[in-house]
Amino acid sequence: MEVQRPPRKMHHVLTLPELETETEAPFGPEVAQEADFLIELMELNPGEDILDVASGAGRHALEFARRGFTHVTAIDLSDQLLAIGHRTAEALGLNVHFLKEDARHVHAREKYDAALLLGGGAFGLMESDKENMSVLDSTFAALKPGGRLALSAMSLLYLIRHLKDLSGFDPQTNYLSSTERVQIEGDTVEELPVRERYYVFPGIKRDLEHVGFRNVIGFGVDSGRFSSRAITPELPELLVYAVKPKAEK
Repeated sequence: MEVQRPPRKMHHVLTLPELETETEAPFGPEVAQEADFLIELMELNPGEDILDVASGAGRHALEFARRGFTHVTAIDLSDQLLAIGHRTAEALGLNVHFLKEDARHVHAREKYDAALLLGGGAFGLMESDKENMSVLDSTFAALKPGGRLALSAMSLLYLIRHLKDLSGFDPQTNYLSSTERVQIEGDTVEELPVRERYYVFPGIKRDLEHVGFRNVIGFGVDSGRFSSRAITPELPELLVYAVKPKAEK
């Protein structure tokens, strides 16, 4: 079964942007729009330390650097995608620190003011709920007290409403096994297997609170259309905001 949807970070490859103007968003209006909303939602400041977890080639990290954020780190396990991120940053004169790290085992502790888990880079794509929880645990540990998280996940409500063929869906785990046709580089197209966890908001809220997050709120979104809309079966993704509590005095 093939599922049509926006490219996921796990195999999305950036081409070096060719800009017509200096103010044009190099990674497309979708990423620019998402950054606009995230900056407002998370009250991000350019001097803060930002972590893009399972960043792929660093679309969001590079966009934040383009906007003047000076302490942006992007982590991923793919040598190919990290190399593309490096080349893109150099071509655009942007300062992003790319590191090869597993999202389940982020080395930093209480270093970052904000973390991004967006676009199917790790959360929801792990082999089990236990490993997905490890991503949340690791991200929580990497944040400073008071640090903020923005996380996206695929919506189970949307899947049930709109997918006619549910033969690849396991209702006991909420995982969907499918394939995606993905343009890798140039005209090369590959068909890749995907096994992804679908969520409802109460489940994600419970998981986040279990690892220690508080002030958890959720929105219904689509790629390039982040906003504070309510979650509905018509919107394919969930965007969730949460805060790591400040240490008690």
